[in-house]
Amino acid sequence: MSTINFSAREINFKIVYYGPGLSGKTTNLKQIYDQVPSESKGEMVSLATEDERTLFFDFLPLDLGKVNGFKTRFHLYTVPGQVFYNSSRKLILRGVDGIVFVADSAPNRLRANAESLRNLRENLQEYNLRLHEIPYVIQINKRDLPDALPTDMIRQVLDPEHRTESFEAVAAEFQGVFEPLRAVSKLVLEKLAQKT
Repeated sequence: MSTINFSAREINFKIVYYGPGLSGKTTNLKQIYDQVPSESKGEMVSLATEDERTLFFDFLPLDLGKVNGFKTRFHLYTVPGQVFYNSSRKLILRGVDGIVFVADSAPNRLRANAESLRNLRENLQEYNLRLHEIPYVIQINKRDLPDALPTDMIRQVLDPEHRTESFEAVAAEFQGVFEPLRAVSKLVLEKLAQKT
């Protein structure tokens, strides 16, 4: 749910990186943070407990332009990967404008990908939202693994009707990191334009 800061003439959007534990959500955010010019980003905040970590920061993208004279500011969040922290996941989804689902390419993580996507759908229902109503893309990460599953197999599990744009990535090497963010950001802005 975008918010408008009239004094700063900014529209704020919330993008959440969702996916199973160790799929690369935190790596994505760290890579993006390292690439965004310091004058365009806020501080990276890590909310850490003994076993859980959530990262977030905000930035002003320079290439997306303005909306009705307002700058756009994106707030990026990760969710904890472990299902044990589901209440944190739900809380982070409150007011979400767009989602990047980070899938793991490892063969033994296919079920974890599917379970995490199911969990995402269930948590969105808490806010009377459906995944197909929210700007959403899939990043298929860890494509550098020697035994990485074929992307078609992962897509068949996560998006059998191929409705969602997907991107291959090796987030640890900064490959395929900005593309999903750019794509979901455009979808968020298009959805806002439809409302106005």
